[in-house]
Amino acid sequence: MRFLPALVLGLSVFSPAAYAEEAATCPAKPAILAFSDTVLADREKLPRLKARGFGAEAAYLKIRYGRLSMDEATKLAHGLRDAGVREAIDLAGAIDGARDGFDALGNADPVQLNGLISTVRAILVHGDGDKLLAAIASLPPERQIPISGRIVPAIADRPDEEKARLAASAGSHKLFFLQAGLVASQRDPNAWPVFVAGFPEAAMLADLTRMWSWAPALVGNPALPRIPVPDAAMQATQKSLHAIWIMAAKEPERDFLMTYLNQTGDVASAEKAATAVLAEITAGRIKPEGLLDPAWLLAYRTLRAAVPDPAVVDTTLESMPINTRRVVPPTSNVSIRDLIDRIVAIDALAPYLTGKSDVLPEAPTDISLKFQAEWPLWAELSKSLTSVPLTPLAKDPVKAPIVAELLFAAGDHARLADFVLAVEPAETKLAIATDFAMRLDRGCQSYMHHPAEALLLAGQPLFKFDPAQ
Repeated sequence: MRFLPALVLGLSVFSPAAYAEEAATCPAKPAILAFSDTVLADREKLPRLKARGFGAEAAYLKIRYGRLSMDEATKLAHGLRDAGVREAIDLAGAIDGARDGFDALGNADPVQLNGLISTVRAILVHGDGDKLLAAIASLPPERQIPISGRIVPAIADRPDEEKARLAASAGSHKLFFLQAGLVASQRDPNAWPVFVAGFPEAAMLADLTRMWSWAPALVGNPALPRIPVPDAAMQATQKSLHAIWIMAAKEPERDFLMTYLNQTGDVASAEKAATAVLAEITAGRIKPEGLLDPAWLLAYRTLRAAVPDPAVVDTTLESMPINTRRVVPPTSNVSIRDLIDRIVAIDALAPYLTGKSDVLPEAPTDISLKFQAEWPLWAELSKSLTSVPLTPLAKDPVKAPIVAELLFAAGDHARLADFVLAVEPAETKLAIATDFAMRLDRGCQSYMHHPAEALLLAGQPLFKFDPAQ
């Protein structure tokens, strides 16, 4: 297989100045690598089925922060893929696609790319978009949409010039759904009117506009003009919905407002919460490449303040399940409310944990009844962090995740790393190590960030190996 010189340079050849810059901006790099190495080594201690749940994210962070060569990265990713590790097939595909473009597929059916957003991106960034689209166009129509639907999210951050070239190719292959999405997601607001004026299938425009009306939110642009023009009330509602989409496109990691809106239909309250979060993002106090915590805390509190009965918000959020790498109390049903409880608790404890206050706070008024029963333990562990040996706590499956959370909030990455590496059993250790490796990345190079991730990915990792990187 041929190498991609720029990519090899980006992953394995760094000047002393580049290393110095990373050391200055990423003091948590040793902890990230320690966590990643631990996950990759200790996953072998788990039964095969459980072991499949760990490794892909750790491997990606190991590749990026460890500056592995492409051969080393390929060996690592392929090994995890062959072991059936969750998401590893996409990690391996992303590396293969970065090296060999569309040829990495060999004779495989392109339908196998369904869901493999990192692989799709790698093929496109490699420059093999036309080959990929030709393969998609050869499929029956019902098999084209799933793959086509991943292309716009995969390259949401790429320049308009790339999107325009790919849109032209999609049009030539009569992949009109994809063509419209690639046009609608361009930063140039004139791209859509030009597309409409020259589109040969006028009868399809109303449907294409309806399906992609939200796509300009990916780049902060107004929604596409609907065909036919709706009445004034509907226009106002659509404008409010689009404002929420714009916020979600800039929000870090995950979003819950869109799901809350879908369940309640409360556009006005959701828009107030979105407006508050977007203002903080615009001011730079919430960073799109950072952690979701400040955005969720603000959205939650604004939402509760906006509704007549805050209990309705809490009940709704308790009914909304979420799959997450974040470590929460052992349960098979993790809700949005569970995560928010922990964010609220850490917000209250942060002044004490960081030494800005000598007084432990009272329980926050906006934690749930369920979490009120847990608060005394959080307060006790916060108080004991500087006076009690942590190693015994690492053996407690209930206390260990809380202690890790508190050490992270305190900004004590060295103690966090020492503590996590002492956690038992192995499955708990791997879960905590994966969680905090990914969180620490968000405060460093944020390799796992992708623009519009909260709106488009719903927690799915996107492994990027772009030439410029």
